[in-house]
Amino acid sequence: MLLVLLASSCADVVVLEPPEIGAPERRAPEQSYVYDAAGNQLAVLRKEFRERVPLARMPRHLLDAVVVAEDRRFWTHTGVDARAIVRAALRNVEEGGVAQGGSTITQQLVKNLWMADAPRDVRTKAREALLARDLESEMPKEQILEEYLNTVYFGNGAYGVQAAAHTYWREDVADLDLAQSALLAAVIRGPEYLNPATAPEAAATRRDLVLGAMAAEGTITDAELRVALAQPVAVAARPASPDVAQPYWVDFVVRTLLDDPTFGEDASARRERLYGAGLRIHTTLDPRLQAAAEAATRRFVDRPEDPEVALVAVEPSSGAIVASVGGRDHRVRQFDLATQGRRQPGSAFKTFVLAAAVTAGYRPETLVDGDQGVLTIGEGSGTQQRWIVRNFDRVSYGPITLEEATRASVNGAYARLALELGIGRVIAAARALGISSPLNDDPAIALGGVEVGVSPLEMAAAYATLANLGTRVTASPIDRVEDPGGTVVWRPDRTPRRTFDPGAAWLVTQVLRTAVERGTGANARLPGWEVAGKTGTTSHHTDAWFVGYTTELAAAVWMGHPDEPSRRPLRDVHGERVVTGGRWPARIWRLFMADALAGRAPSGFVLDAEHLVTLEIDPVTGLLAAPWCPGEQRTMPRILAPRATCPSPPPPPPPPAPGPSETDADHPLSCPTDGTGRPTAAPQPRDPACDDPVDVAGSPSPAPSPSPAPSASPSAAAGPDADRGSATASPSPALTSPAAPSQ
Repeated sequence: MLLVLLASSCADVVVLEPPEIGAPERRAPEQSYVYDAAGNQLAVLRKEFRERVPLARMPRHLLDAVVVAEDRRFWTHTGVDARAIVRAALRNVEEGGVAQGGSTITQQLVKNLWMADAPRDVRTKAREALLARDLESEMPKEQILEEYLNTVYFGNGAYGVQAAAHTYWREDVADLDLAQSALLAAVIRGPEYLNPATAPEAAATRRDLVLGAMAAEGTITDAELRVALAQPVAVAARPASPDVAQPYWVDFVVRTLLDDPTFGEDASARRERLYGAGLRIHTTLDPRLQAAAEAATRRFVDRPEDPEVALVAVEPSSGAIVASVGGRDHRVRQFDLATQGRRQPGSAFKTFVLAAAVTAGYRPETLVDGDQGVLTIGEGSGTQQRWIVRNFDRVSYGPITLEEATRASVNGAYARLALELGIGRVIAAARALGISSPLNDDPAIALGGVEVGVSPLEMAAAYATLANLGTRVTASPIDRVEDPGGTVVWRPDRTPRRTFDPGAAWLVTQVLRTAVERGTGANARLPGWEVAGKTGTTSHHTDAWFVGYTTELAAAVWMGHPDEPSRRPLRDVHGERVVTGGRWPARIWRLFMADALAGRAPSGFVLDAEHLVTLEIDPVTGLLAAPWCPGEQRTMPRILAPRATCPSPPPPPPPPAPGPSETDADHPLSCPTDGTGRPTAAPQPRDPACDDPVDVAGSPSPAPSPSPAPSASPSAAAGPDADRGSATASPSPALTSPAAPSQ
């Protein structure tokens, strides 16, 4: 096999015939296609954006920056740098892993051209080194550097310095300044995690190291160094390609595949496959529902100064993400607020506290203290902290049922509930339902104080698990990936997993329904549909949420100003003095769901028979019936079934002992009998031997025992359940249960 390198700066053609160790022939790349759920093409993914330029058009500081960053002895070695290999080996031993590589620019070129698909092992490295030395014997250094700078990957689909200059700054490579050249040299080491468009801080740190090395090598002056270091890392807005529809969605699909280790062994292999294997990527985006989502989000925020709105909708039964709005204009902001943005969820996080409480035995009618005030964290320990909790309406509620606390979103009740449960239970419930963001071990998360925030996608997916009655299906934007021949080569893992008790999920849903029917989420009501959901508003009104679900769809709506560090409050938005989760987000949710569910028959949340139990229940206490308290048959979720029977009644007191009476004094009776145990008919004189009464058989009867002490009342006899005052059955059979056990 002949390997041919074309030098664009001259007319020479360099032909290299590899030695017997050979190099695998690479298949020509083939573009891939992205489709929505209806089969409409959304994007074409090409393997590379490349435009060759001669070395003479590249600024000298670009060449110097790349050499100092990637191969300082490039101009003097013969293809392999033994000193660099030894140095890298020693560093890797110190670090206990691969912390530094020893490849030269020539070796990297060999790998990029001929060995990109080869396994990265010792044998491959040896073949790479042999080919590099052979290449250096056939080609001048300038030609090797030119070929390298026209083929190396710089991220965002840009191969070569000209493509990178156009991608990041819309400039010709000849016009790059020193800081830009150093930044491109910095990106080569890690085009994914050093991408200046998505990781500007990491890119800036690496760029400054390159600039410092250039100054140490004497290729730039100290004055040039100071000027370059002062320049911020700024790249041009990346416009949506004219052949890309739904750019936020396409970016999300690309990220999903590039981040999934089952799609390829490393980031390089995954990118090679995605952009060069001719794949047909079928996504879950429903064009009708996407249009409904876009219309709903623009209904209330259509001015340039308006806040941003993100919306994500997930199908609970399949995990399919059917609609996603990541922002108003991809040309202005490429950051996807729906899937990448993490913000404080406010009271929308209370749902996970409620889930933990129900699992621990609390019931909708369980009483909690809804007062605001100062709570003590870590009471009894040496590290006590004061937690000041205020209710949104500044009202102290006193004892309030869990259902009422949810309906009115009472902070005081939920703060105390988190302390009673322990924050570990709250985190466990959030994880079981699908929250994957880091969660701080702090009771404040009960009110939405999540350290790094959560994304709308996470919230929609977690609420979808409740809609699916505790069965979690991982949310994904991709249905399947096919090769050019139509064979399915990759699918997301959508295995249903029961991660939460179905009865508990149903019970949480019933409580969240009241929050929509007559609580803070009333603006999200859908006529005919059972809707469960929760509002969320953060401190200072910087974020507003509504997350809700029906049996068919779960959706999260977030509203806010994403720009840092302002965190502008949501005030004076289209006539709303202050925006809360129950205002615009709930209305946007309702508009979207009304369109999305149009034409479907309304349905309700029904628990399967396997999770129900039919029992005889005492209607007075709500406990299991017994012979002494006959009950009535009730069918309920197994989690609500009482375990104790109604208390047995006290035994009736014995009749009082006989004593003298006025009748006895007037008409003394004799006790002799007629031999049958019956008194004789005629009165007889009283005999002292009659002082002890006799039974019908003529033997002495035992003396009467003293009356027993009064028995405990039914509620007291019910044990710990009665402590919360909930022994009486609820008027709703669906919520009939004993109260929670003592905590």
